[in-house]
Amino acid sequence: MRNRKSNARGFIAGLMVAVMLSGTIVLANPVTRELFFGVTVTLNGENVEFDDDSQPFIIEGRTFLPVGAFSRTLGFEVEWDSETSTVDIVAPALAVINPITPAEIAALQTAWGDGLVAISTAYAEGEDYAAIAQAVLDNLYGFVDGIVLFKPTIASEVPFRFTEADAASYFIGGNISEDSGFALLPWTAVRFCENGMYIINGETALWMGSVYLTDGNGEVIRVEKTLGLYRDASGNVRIQLHHSSVPFTE
Repeated sequence: MRNRKSNARGFIAGLMVAVMLSGTIVLANPVTRELFFGVTVTLNGENVEFDDDSQPFIIEGRTFLPVGAFSRTLGFEVEWDSETSTVDIVAPALAVINPITPAEIAALQTAWGDGLVAISTAYAEGEDYAAIAQAVLDNLYGFVDGIVLFKPTIASEVPFRFTEADAASYFIGGNISEDSGFALLPWTAVRFCENGMYIINGETALWMGSVYLTDGNGEVIRVEKTLGLYRDASGNVRIQLHHSSVPFTE
């Protein structure tokens, strides 16, 4: 209960209350006190509406707000215990953080490598490689939620690909003239290095390291990658940033 009250005070402390005096009522008390109505309350610049029977007021320089009406405006639940005359202000449930795990990072990397090899194999065998490429983009990347920051390894005319169509063009050829289809090369294996580094920040993560691609002749090519990952609304880990480059040489 103490924490919930603290949260409520934290919210209320950030409010701006504009006071307009429009009337006076003299209460029938041993000490006459003036009660002022006409208080305007704003929350983040927006007026807060109160029912006629739940209006805020000022008495002796102190502003009083109706607990129930105002707390519900902030998203709190209000419970009244008549036996103890207690008002219980219940904070809304906080979103459950489901952090990305190292195992999930590794699983996505494996799926990406398997997808690249599957596209290459389907192309070599005359199968529907385009459908496989589309599935890789749909299942592993975040285009379903918006923009993905994708910097391919071999691209100069259009070095950055922010749409799914442009990413697909890089993998299998399409609407960008420089693309011959990176995923259509005869890839037989993909291995992400074990000494890559990752940073996990709750439901987002970053990974950086080397990736080794084996072609049909057994030659291994090393590329350097950075992946930015996030967990989507369904709980799946997706790529939101993909930067790839070849090692620097003089």
